[in-house]
Formats: sequence, C-alpha cells, structure tokens
Amino acid sequence: MNNRGILGTEAPLIIDLTLLLSIGVIVAMTIGAVLAWRQRYEAHRWVQTGAVILNAVLVFTVMIGSLLAAEPASEQQLTIADFAMMTGHEIIGAVALLFGIFVTLRGNELLPARLKFSNYKPYMRAAYILYFVATIIGIGVYWVLYM
Repeated sequence: MNNRGILGTEAPLIIDLTLLLSIGVIVAMTIGAVLAWRQRYEAHRWVQTGAVILNAVLVFTVMIGSLLAAEPASEQQLTIADFAMMTGHEIIGAVALLFGIFVTLRGNELLPARLKFSNYKPYMRAAYILYFVATIIGIGVYWVLYM
C-alpha cells in the first residue's frame, strides 16, 4: 500500500493529515476567539477545549513520534536555518501546548485555587499567539522537509 500523502508532496499520509488537522486547530481557536469577542463564553470554552485536546492528541501521537523517527541530518541536506526553524517549532510548540493545557484547565475550573487567575484575557491571548506562531513555523517545517 502506498503511504504517500494527499497534498502532492513527499510527505506520508499521516504527516499530511497532521498538517491539515493542525491548521484546523488554529482555525478552531480563531472561531473560539470570535465567540469570546461576541460574549458567547460557553461555546467559546467548548471550542477552545476541543482544539487544545485535538492538538495534544496530534502532538503526543504523531509529532513526537515523527521527531524521534526522523532520518539523520546527513541524509536530508538540511541547513543550519532549517535546524533553527525546526528547533524553534519544537520549543514554541511545546510551550504553546503546555500553556494551552494550563489555560484550558483554568477555563474549565479544573485547577486548584492557588493556580487560578482572575484576568483570563491576557492568558488566553498569549496561548492563542503561541499556537498561531507554532502552526506557522510548523507549516515552514513541513515545507522544508517535504516540498
């Protein structure tokens, strides 16, 4: 069976699907932000929670495995800039994931009182920006590795 992806690149199908779902996560988070702006907080909470859960599933089932199974650099002709971009994606993505989970737990009132905060907006905005930046860099990593 051919494991080639659906986007017309050299990427395997699972990587193409992960890219598309990752873009879907940031689209969902944007929809969630609009819901919050329109003061539809319950719908906002559900959309954001679902997006963070989907992102966590993608990271723990595909992205970490892909990182661990990556070919040695000598076989891929990667530049220092490529490595810098990949490392930046890993670092920003990890921070976004952990911070996003924290904010989501807070938004669902699942944190102990000492970890709660009263002004939710700056935390949610920071999490959104981190996810957005990680997604953009992730698209760049996909481009470098498979285009």
